[in-house]
Amino acid sequence: MAEHLYPSFFSELLVLLLASLASVLLFQRLRLPDILAYLFAGGLVGPFGFGMVTNDDNIHFLSELGLVFLMFELGLEFSVRQLLHLSRAVFGLGSLQMLLTLSAFASVLFFGLGWPVGATLVVAGSMALSSTALVIRELRSLKLINRHHAQLAVGVLIFQDLAALVGLILVPALAGNGGHALHEQLLQVIEKGGILVVILVGAGKWLLPPIFHEVARSRSEEIFVLTVLVIILLSAWLTQTFGLSMALGAFLTGVMLGEGEFRHQVETDIRPFKDILMGVFFASVGMQIDFGLLAEDGRAVLLGIGLLIFAKSVVITLAARLMGESATTASKTGIILAQASEFGLALITLGAQLNVLAPRVASLALAIIVGSLVLAPWLIRYNFEISQWVGRLAGQKVSGRDRELSRIPPHLSDHIILAGYGRVGQMIAKFLKNNGIPFIAMDPDGNRIKEGRAAGDPVIYGSCARIDLLRRCHMERARLAILTFKSLNEARRIITQIRQQGYTLPIVVRTQNEADHAQLIEAGADYVIPEMLESSLVIAAEVLNLLGYSKTVVQPQIDAERALHAQIKQSAAPDRGDD
Repeated sequence: MAEHLYPSFFSELLVLLLASLASVLLFQRLRLPDILAYLFAGGLVGPFGFGMVTNDDNIHFLSELGLVFLMFELGLEFSVRQLLHLSRAVFGLGSLQMLLTLSAFASVLFFGLGWPVGATLVVAGSMALSSTALVIRELRSLKLINRHHAQLAVGVLIFQDLAALVGLILVPALAGNGGHALHEQLLQVIEKGGILVVILVGAGKWLLPPIFHEVARSRSEEIFVLTVLVIILLSAWLTQTFGLSMALGAFLTGVMLGEGEFRHQVETDIRPFKDILMGVFFASVGMQIDFGLLAEDGRAVLLGIGLLIFAKSVVITLAARLMGESATTASKTGIILAQASEFGLALITLGAQLNVLAPRVASLALAIIVGSLVLAPWLIRYNFEISQWVGRLAGQKVSGRDRELSRIPPHLSDHIILAGYGRVGQMIAKFLKNNGIPFIAMDPDGNRIKEGRAAGDPVIYGSCARIDLLRRCHMERARLAILTFKSLNEARRIITQIRQQGYTLPIVVRTQNEADHAQLIEAGADYVIPEMLESSLVIAAEVLNLLGYSKTVVQPQIDAERALHAQIKQSAAPDRGDD
């Protein structure tokens, strides 16, 4: 048997994958993002951890492939149509935010700390970017993506993606290779980048569509996947031959395919390769973080994370105010975009590879970026509460919508969340009040809200289809939630989100159709009340009473029918006891 050509690479790759697998399983149990698991795994087995894996050329090559697939995915998410639709937010607020943030960070690094120009631009540019993937995912999960402040944030993210594209072009020039002056290298790189963009855009418009149509006719998944892989790697190879980052070509290719009809098929088929190689990339980033250095400079890292979040939120808020936005909208936009981004990780990694950044600087910068990404989900989820708190400190007047949500008692606990204040909801509220049980009710009908407040009931405007509104009703301290939904899909989505976010309170769901019972139980509901069945039983009982049958004869029949339906529903419901 021939000896394996790369025994050390094989064993190191195996160790890295095993550490990644264990870390992902652990972090999912802790409800933490997978990206943090990969970073932790890389740091654990890397040269600054147990030293089981060194950042040799082979691991470095795999991490570059991971970066290629990361940039390709971000390119798929980039939308030219959305850019045009949000042109004011993109080119107005986005450009102003980038100019102010980049200037602020660069001034501190260059004039305050005396850093060289190359390191200053790479680090300042990395910190000025925000996480497109994380922000959009959180906004969608919270059903906030169509809000005005969320649309402003999306517009800024689109401009940042364009700026990161320029960064991928300019970083190789900052390496200072070739003995030419910096401005000459920048001009050369910009020229090469312009030619490359023209080539890839032309290929995406005139070459890729007929290729994919021809591949689609074969009806072969293997050929489709192979075609996508070849196109991604070919674009990466092309940019490398131009002396630019491979990630640039992958990003541009992703943008081209993201605008085509095969986008969703591409996303589905490329996911296994993308997830594994992106995991290797993030693990390789974790390998570059010197944990001994972090132990020595832990305060500096924590201070850097705090300053990054504070500075970005303040600068973006200021930029939004200069664009004419209200103080509340501006502050919420700033809080949402206060973190760094995956693009920042890519630029720092690229800068370290090209020796633009010293290892110590790269390690500290990576740690600060990762720390901001860890805090980002909580900042996004609670952007409303944070902006209210900041507004109160600044003596800001509360808007009408903010005043509406301020009706929720801040110390409400051991209460009932009652979603739906129609006739049924009002009757439930009456019984809760008569028994001294605290509750908070919500309804999207303004007339019902007026009726409830006239009766002295705590009612706010809103729908339980908004998970953020349920959270603001202090769901973590509630005793029970009674929810009413317009559709089965909406009910399943919200109930699933409630359970995924760790809320364990009992959930009672009112539904019209008894057939929805099993699916709602599977989603996480504890009790499902089919209104049609209950109303039918009540009408049947009244009819029999009017026909002269006594209650002692009628009630056992009603109870038997309820028991029969309960037995049918129990047998149809999935067993969740051994999950």
